[in-house]
Amino acid sequence: MNNKRIWELIGRKLAGEASAEELQELEGLLRASPDLHFPVEAIADIWKTTPDPAERVEGEHAHARLISRMQEKGIAIGLQAEEQQPAIFQLETRTRSPWLRYLAAAVMVGLLVTTAIWWWWPGGKAAHSPAISEVTTRNGSRTSIQLPDGSHVWLNAGSKLTYSKDFGNNNREVTLSGEAFFDIAKNADYAFIIHTARMDVRVLGTRFNLRAYPGDKMTEATLLQGSIEASSTSRPGERIILKPMEKILVSDDSLHTVKRNDPVVAVKHLTYYAEKEDAIVETSWMENKLVFQDESFASLAARMERWYGVTIRFADKRKEEIRFTGVFAQENIQQALQALQMTAVFNFTIHGTEIIINQ
Repeated sequence: MNNKRIWELIGRKLAGEASAEELQELEGLLRASPDLHFPVEAIADIWKTTPDPAERVEGEHAHARLISRMQEKGIAIGLQAEEQQPAIFQLETRTRSPWLRYLAAAVMVGLLVTTAIWWWWPGGKAAHSPAISEVTTRNGSRTSIQLPDGSHVWLNAGSKLTYSKDFGNNNREVTLSGEAFFDIAKNADYAFIIHTARMDVRVLGTRFNLRAYPGDKMTEATLLQGSIEASSTSRPGERIILKPMEKILVSDDSLHTVKRNDPVVAVKHLTYYAEKEDAIVETSWMENKLVFQDESFASLAARMERWYGVTIRFADKRKEEIRFTGVFAQENIQQALQALQMTAVFNFTIHGTEIIINQ
């Protein structure tokens, strides 16, 4: 693997000078070197951030200390600190022509590579703290990412996906809090494993949805294609293989909201909100639809908070028990509440992002 070529392409990408062919080449090189995925993400995030003058001065000093420390350890790298300091931030503040932008990006990448070398060097910080990559979405937003192994993940609102820096190299394990749709790249050598608070899911290559929001009484895995092996974290020895168009639900029997006769683990068929094969309730969020069927106002309000990025409070607790069925697609929060008022008696007030439900 030509690491020099990878960093050259990253420099061109950060400078905005990379062609479509070079971007495709970079993606292929990174896929072949999954161990570089995390430091590349960190470099991209830092490059997008514009430091204030005080941070720049501190950055110069930190860089000088880093180079000195590495040279003391016998690592032959870089120029003397006095020779490097003036050039770096002059390039950052004076980049106007394309070649200067590329040079600035290359210098920044070089600086960050030296930082990464110290980070993963034996005795460095990572020797005591594993590097973790994390992708999060706020309430009211969604995102999609491609993992180093080629798998695609779509994150619903209020969700977090974490994985280690060696993902795709020696393992394919992630941890999910929230909801995500997975399209898993096939790999016969390493199974793809998703950990949640109540359920672990193991796959080789398939498409499925997994919902595991903290506070929800149910964790749910919905299979569309292929096969998945699921197990409850409280019963790891019991493994269930799902078939396409099936879902597994794992309830937390320690929650008071779960009835005694409710099973801790159950397998059911998917549900539909219209007379169409693709109108699946469990994956409707991928079509920008919030679907609810005979759902309590309290439960629906929690989903609407994530969907619209608001906070909903019940001044009248009796309204929490009202049940609704419907679909929201293009409605804003006010229009959605007005639609609910057509089938139930309640009032609401909106104060910024806070909504109060009353009589």
